[in-house]
Amino acid sequence: MRVYLLSPPAMHGIKMVREGRCMAREGVWTTLWPPISMAEIAAVLETCGIEARVTDAGAEEVDVNRLKNKIDAFAPDLLMINTATPTIEHDLSMAAWAKKHWPGIRTAAFGIHVSQLPKECMTMQKDLDFIVHNEPELTAAELAKSLEDGIDPSTVLGITYRKGDEVITNTPRPFVEDLDSLPFPAWHRVDTSRYVLPYTKRRYLLVASARGCPHRCTFCVGKAYYGNRVRLRSPESVVGELQWIGERFGIFDFLFWTESFTLNRKLVMGVCEGILEKNLKIRWVCNSRVDNVDPEMLAAMKQAGCWMIGYGVESSSQEVLDRARKGITVEQIEKATRWTQEAGIQVSAHIVFGLPGDTPKTIRDTIRFAKRMRFDYAQFYCATPWPGSTLYQMAKKENWIKPGASWSDFEQNTSVLNLDGLPAEEITRLREEGFRSFYLYPVTVGKTLKKIRSFTELKNFMWMIQNFLTWSRG
Repeated sequence: MRVYLLSPPAMHGIKMVREGRCMAREGVWTTLWPPISMAEIAAVLETCGIEARVTDAGAEEVDVNRLKNKIDAFAPDLLMINTATPTIEHDLSMAAWAKKHWPGIRTAAFGIHVSQLPKECMTMQKDLDFIVHNEPELTAAELAKSLEDGIDPSTVLGITYRKGDEVITNTPRPFVEDLDSLPFPAWHRVDTSRYVLPYTKRRYLLVASARGCPHRCTFCVGKAYYGNRVRLRSPESVVGELQWIGERFGIFDFLFWTESFTLNRKLVMGVCEGILEKNLKIRWVCNSRVDNVDPEMLAAMKQAGCWMIGYGVESSSQEVLDRARKGITVEQIEKATRWTQEAGIQVSAHIVFGLPGDTPKTIRDTIRFAKRMRFDYAQFYCATPWPGSTLYQMAKKENWIKPGASWSDFEQNTSVLNLDGLPAEEITRLREEGFRSFYLYPVTVGKTLKKIRSFTELKNFMWMIQNFLTWSRG
């Protein structure tokens, strides 16, 4: 049995990140993320004795002609397609493309969008045979084994499939309880040279430390993929993976790919202690909530190599935060930012415009707040009603979604929400205003220029700005 894992070619030249709830253009972070989901699936498949190959076609700049040659050489039995909401039609079209060239191949798709709207996606693309729901690794392996052994797909938990003209969704698969039981990602199947950090151009990889989130943020789809109960890896497993990647691949920069790395203090402190005990010379960044950090934890993180934390700030309006069920206060944002910068760690603020309750005033207040807080970086997004989020349900009920909007319009650089007194076009315009105001602010300019230490980094910085503008300008 052979399985080919594919993140489809760039559509209109736009390279995409397709990782669970993170569905965005390369320009959002001025880098592509390593395809950890496909690498994890490949690792489980290979553990089960199934041959696997991985192609991140956008990152590798592989067009359909080169892709055909690569698939021809491997001759897979099953093509598994990584998908995202903004590119869903393009992504699923790869099933029809594959059937045209290899009529006997079976096709499957995974990702949040197909997990949430399986019947719509199966109707959208008649050549799609299967959908793998939610956490994909074990389901992908069982599906592949069932096809290899000729077992009826009705026995496979966590899939949608066709039976004649009928589309059937099986019983959901329970989430993996022991995350340590999963093998390390099959990075040997990925061209890791394609994934580099801004400024330094150093290679980096993603490491998952936990899955699931107990919080109720209306705009997030994380729970729809990994559930609302936090499942932790052991610190020993996480640190072991960091050491293994350094020894095997010569990579020492990491992003902890978790809903919020700091949800469990014991895990964070254990990982930091393990890094120091093994004397790992690594650098890393993570996401965090502002209510899950304290000075002692931040000092330990800094000592263990953390150089930046991305905080979900969202808004400076307490009313907007409360309506979004964020569960934080503006005071906590201020404290966490101060503590983090005092610890010598940079702060990247993630801010969302166009949440219910937002007005032009609350948005402009938030822009001024970002400048006053002197964040090192700020990302300004338009609230996007992703399928699987509470915001999507609200938007459909209240008829907020802009008439005529297609799935390709569901990106965070432009708004599809017409809120009361705040149309989508105004949200998009205010977001652009936020970028200009923050990044042309003298304090921000000065802090940015201080980070450039060589002519090479200056060139990298200019490339990063150009790439970033392709996203920030929509």
